[in-house]
Amino acid sequence: MKGRHILAAAGGVGLAGAAFFWFAPYNIAASQEHLPGVGEALHQYLRNSVNQRAEAVEIPPQVDLADAGLVRLGAGHFATGCATCHGAPGIPRNPVVQGMQPEPPMLTSEDFTPEGFWWIARHGFKYTGMPAWPGEAREVEPWALAAFLMRYDSFDRQSYEEAAFGRAGAYDGDAIRLGGLPGAIPPEVTCARCHGEDGMGRDGTAPKLAGQSETWLVQVLDAYASDHRQSGFMEPIAAPLSEDSRATLAARYAAMPGDWQGRALAMGDAARGEELAQQGSEHDDIASCASCHLGEGADGLSPRRADTPRIAGQDGYWIYNWLLMYRDGPVPETERGHLMEAAARWLDDEDIADLAAYFASL
Repeated sequence: MKGRHILAAAGGVGLAGAAFFWFAPYNIAASQEHLPGVGEALHQYLRNSVNQRAEAVEIPPQVDLADAGLVRLGAGHFATGCATCHGAPGIPRNPVVQGMQPEPPMLTSEDFTPEGFWWIARHGFKYTGMPAWPGEAREVEPWALAAFLMRYDSFDRQSYEEAAFGRAGAYDGDAIRLGGLPGAIPPEVTCARCHGEDGMGRDGTAPKLAGQSETWLVQVLDAYASDHRQSGFMEPIAAPLSEDSRATLAARYAAMPGDWQGRALAMGDAARGEELAQQGSEHDDIASCASCHLGEGADGLSPRRADTPRIAGQDGYWIYNWLLMYRDGPVPETERGHLMEAAARWLDDEDIADLAAYFASL
């Protein structure tokens, strides 16, 4: 008899659940508030989920969350990718997004740990407007956003605009425009936001482009635009550009003087990196980097081919991350990408740090 009661109760619960599913009595309209307690419970579950998963996250050794360039990179991406919904320091959200349910919050540095901010930027949330990071598996990139959000509360409107755009007064109005950026900014200004108007990368905010080969710049912009080279920073910028715009930008940066000086990471042995770059390692099946990336120009620091980038004098942070990308993926689907994949395949973390230290020192 008791077993029959249990089966009947289970059947009743199943029927009730099916009725709830099909007749949908709970109103999902964004114009209606949640029933009391529902929104709070969902938000607390979200926080618990983030905090639990953030405990397993480790900050990569090449990432310095206090680095000003990394903070500026995060501020710039926040302006294009996040501010539309979340507002920005000293700048309210657009009224349109305040009609969302859940309503995207204004952020503070106290909301999550750096690992939590990274996890949210990397993975996003289901059933909200919060997307996962564009650029599959480029897991180092969201750390720039974490570095910025850690210091979010220290920014006012002026210092935020200077960090994100390189100048104050970027926003004329009192709220964020839909799309995040202030007005219709031409592509070259959008690029200068991270790479600098002189193409020198704003003191470590982004890679140096000045003086790079026009051929290579066109190639890499085309790859970003077509999802053949992945990056949460570059793909959203390159994809909307026409072929002519990409060619114009490439010519603009190629014509700039490229007198570079890189910044080394706080790790790596430049002397060993020089030996590895110049000679390779036959024992470990590692090719010489210098055979492609050095040897041309008055100083010998330019690559031998126009479709090969100059890396001498780039910051160690970028060289390190590029080598990781070619070793661990996703490898860019470009004409010579397979060559870099083969060159990086047998590099260990120490090799990568040493090579980054050497090339940054040039």
